[in-house]
Amino acid sequence: MKMHSSFFSFENEGTALKNDWKKSSNYQSLNGVWKFFWAEGPSGLPEHFESLSFDDGSWRTFNVPGNWEMNGYGFPMYTTSGFEFTYLMPQNKPDPPVVPMNVNNTGVYRREVEIPGSWENKKIVLHIGAAKSNLTVWVNGKYVGYGEDSKLPSEFDISPYLVKGKNLIVLRVMRWCDANYIEDQDMWRLSGITRDCYLVARNPVHLYDVELTPELDTVYRDASLKTKLTLNQRPLSPLAAEVILKYRNRVISSQSAKIDTSISVSLDIPVSAPLLWSAETPDLYDVVIRLSNGKGELLEVIHQRVGFRKIEIKNGLFLVNGKPVIIKGVNRHETDPLTGQTITREAMLRDIQLMKKFNINAVRTSHYPNSEIWLDLCDEYGLYVVGEANIESHGMGYDITLTMANRPSWMQAHLARVERMIERDKNHASIVIWSMGNEAGNGYNFYSCYLWMKQRDPGRPVQYERAVADYKKFTWEWDSDIINPMYPSPAGMLDYVKNTPHPVRPFIMCEYAHAMGNSLGNFTDYWDIIRNNRQHFQGGFIWDFVDQCFQRINSKGDTVYTYGGDYEPKEAITDWNYAAKGIFYANRTPYPHAWEMKKVYQDIHSRLVGANTLEVYNEKFFTDMRNVKLDWEIILNGVKWQSGSLMNVNVGPQEKALFKLPLKRFPDGEAFLNLSYKSKTAAPLVPAGHEIAVEQLGLGGKYKNQVVIKGGTGLTFKDDSGLLTINSRNMNIVFDQKTGLLSGYSVNNEQFMASGKTLKPNFWRAPNDNDYGANLQTQLKPWKEATESPVLKDFTYSTVNNVALIHAEYDLPEVYARLILEYRINSSGELLVSQKLSIPDTTKKTEILPRYGMQWILPAGFNDILFYGRGPHENYQDRNFSAHIGMYKQTVDAQYFPYVTPQETGNKTDVRWYKILNSRGRGLTVTSTVPMSISALHYFDSDLDDGDKRHQRHAADLVKRPQTQWNIDYKQMGVGGIDSWRSRPLTKYQLPYQEYDFSFLIRPF
Repeated sequence: MKMHSSFFSFENEGTALKNDWKKSSNYQSLNGVWKFFWAEGPSGLPEHFESLSFDDGSWRTFNVPGNWEMNGYGFPMYTTSGFEFTYLMPQNKPDPPVVPMNVNNTGVYRREVEIPGSWENKKIVLHIGAAKSNLTVWVNGKYVGYGEDSKLPSEFDISPYLVKGKNLIVLRVMRWCDANYIEDQDMWRLSGITRDCYLVARNPVHLYDVELTPELDTVYRDASLKTKLTLNQRPLSPLAAEVILKYRNRVISSQSAKIDTSISVSLDIPVSAPLLWSAETPDLYDVVIRLSNGKGELLEVIHQRVGFRKIEIKNGLFLVNGKPVIIKGVNRHETDPLTGQTITREAMLRDIQLMKKFNINAVRTSHYPNSEIWLDLCDEYGLYVVGEANIESHGMGYDITLTMANRPSWMQAHLARVERMIERDKNHASIVIWSMGNEAGNGYNFYSCYLWMKQRDPGRPVQYERAVADYKKFTWEWDSDIINPMYPSPAGMLDYVKNTPHPVRPFIMCEYAHAMGNSLGNFTDYWDIIRNNRQHFQGGFIWDFVDQCFQRINSKGDTVYTYGGDYEPKEAITDWNYAAKGIFYANRTPYPHAWEMKKVYQDIHSRLVGANTLEVYNEKFFTDMRNVKLDWEIILNGVKWQSGSLMNVNVGPQEKALFKLPLKRFPDGEAFLNLSYKSKTAAPLVPAGHEIAVEQLGLGGKYKNQVVIKGGTGLTFKDDSGLLTINSRNMNIVFDQKTGLLSGYSVNNEQFMASGKTLKPNFWRAPNDNDYGANLQTQLKPWKEATESPVLKDFTYSTVNNVALIHAEYDLPEVYARLILEYRINSSGELLVSQKLSIPDTTKKTEILPRYGMQWILPAGFNDILFYGRGPHENYQDRNFSAHIGMYKQTVDAQYFPYVTPQETGNKTDVRWYKILNSRGRGLTVTSTVPMSISALHYFDSDLDDGDKRHQRHAADLVKRPQTQWNIDYKQMGVGGIDSWRSRPLTKYQLPYQEYDFSFLIRPF
């Protein structure tokens, strides 16, 4: 059946306003238990499975909706670009429209239903919410129809096939069909029926489609609601339609019209000064549509919700209600760690709540139309939505001679998908942009789609990333209203500003900031560019919102988050953990970088404009700050000095205001003003007291460490069997003269060095996902080799002013460098370490350094830390905007974040001092004259490092060590955040190949 807008038909207005189809006598749910047979391929199905006489008594049952692979039938497959079935094809190559048939998992569903007597003489429609990849229907043994498009409903008029009483419905679904050639999205490839299914009984003549088009005047004040009602056929006798517009149960306006000989009728309802819909102000009006016969008898009631808003592109900017809104978006797949691609309303609501709490205002339905329920919730709670068609043919490439986009025989397949999407979703206020699809090339078929979409819905822009003509210049072909690139670099964006002084199309990134593993570096760089060039940029959509990983329990009883390669046969495996690239874990736990996103995306910005005057800027476009309060505090050297609150910080949208803070004078030291903006009262999905925005402003002063040691008495040296031992009454320190490294450190009978370990220079880190994507695990490998095998060239010791001086020199031939380590030790066990890297021959070059510092392994029992630096969450030099400087007390266990695949984790930056201690309160303090980068973990780098190639490992595979690895660094390079397959961290967050000189002081306590 032809697609129509999503709505339900009710028998009366009271039921309609509840909008729950399960409460209506017009509907019969088909969710739940079906008889089910699954075969490796269609040839494995029993004969005549569709017939009434077929005995399905031995069949198992299956709950609808549900993915087969999540319930024991077949295996999930994850691919990023490339058809999942090509491993079964001749020469492992795609050949559209051919798909494998010998192996092509096929499921048959059988269910007996009883048609209520009250449905007699009505049209009965079978609604299958979504089926992957195709659907064939029989009723009572007779063929009814066929459908494709796995992310939109298929409906069938089954009235001619029904009998009174019991009826048999049979569905056949196949894993692969020709449609898969335009459903090649970066996601798990799962099968089955994944959305609600039901029967609906309609009157012989009924409303088939409802189209609501709110239009605002040129000053965005008054509006009209244009309504088009379309019947399924011409009425046999006149009907009357009434459209009632309500706001919070109050009738605003209404209009009636007769429908006699026409199949449709249009109404135009004027509305004076309606409340306008936006993501900030999601005001919705109820539209109640009543259809009656000539006698005035009510036939049906349909309820819709409409938002009055206007979408435009003017002067190169994307406007909502006349305002150039900023898109603070994410891409979101429909995914659940337990149910796969079958998503409940409760799970959707949880996702929207996360978005609201983390300052996300927009979502791209990557890469297919989402459930109608999701769009209803976006309408209700306020999110800007890019509605994307279920089209991707990435595996065919983009060559104009190969792409599906330029094959005329596939034009109708492309066009049908954008048509069906628009017809279903046209009434949703939240959809502000249509997308023709994703990574499917460009050509004749998309030109045709674009022209049809612009004709059908001139009120929304259409975007398409593969309409790109030149990525270096960010020029686009004509079949996209928006410049919507993927993963531009900050430098490329600045070049665009320079080369495009007067843009004519909005620039909104459809994907950026690839959040795979320990990522989202340089996010502030993106947003500094966006906010400083508002005529050129309007934000974008992070890839992506949540990991697509699934949960399973391993033999130890631990929860494992799985990814591609964990289920597939060897020949079908893709070797990247691409399922794990979310801002949130699959179970919706925030990743450390979620806090960076939240702060960068926040709408409240503050700066000091005088000694005690705060300027507050409200970046929102439609709402003021009347529901916001400010809690503030001054910290001095990490300790709270003064605090207070302002209950009134109301600032208008896009306005600035000044507020006085009663700041007291404070003594010398490093001072910061911490600001926390919180909601006064609860808002939908956001509780009262929720922290909306934070800021840390420097008030001046510097924290100064005295990195010197004083001599004492009683130092002795013992040189024996290749070991140099330095003793005093309270301490015992040992150097291995074969390596020149400190191998023992005991003070007051407390051993601080793990057995068999040393304090060693360290230039390496366990690669993160972005490192692997840029091939840094091999390109920077000389630094790993230099870490593992420095060549000792000289080792001397002496005393100067009752301080032991140990001098060790090393050649680092892999990196053409020389390293000097000097240790100064006094009788109290204080240890001043100097690490100097020199480059004797400047004509020789090598790669950047992953890190520069020293590594200490402490024995079991050192589980607590206290530090003054950036926290509380993990942070790196290119991702520490949200990590405020303060004093933090934490555990070593809490430093480790269980990234889906083991990698670098746990770092803290701008550390002034750092203490690590055991349960007896004994420990070590490290200080330096420069801010340090430090981590402490119960895992060694070797535990987290996969080596030259990723292995199929998971966080749950790691075994926590009793020892603590303590990295004391001058710096570590950034984690990166442009993409996870090419780009390095930005140059300013790298450690260039040059000379370094770093010193730090260890004090035992």
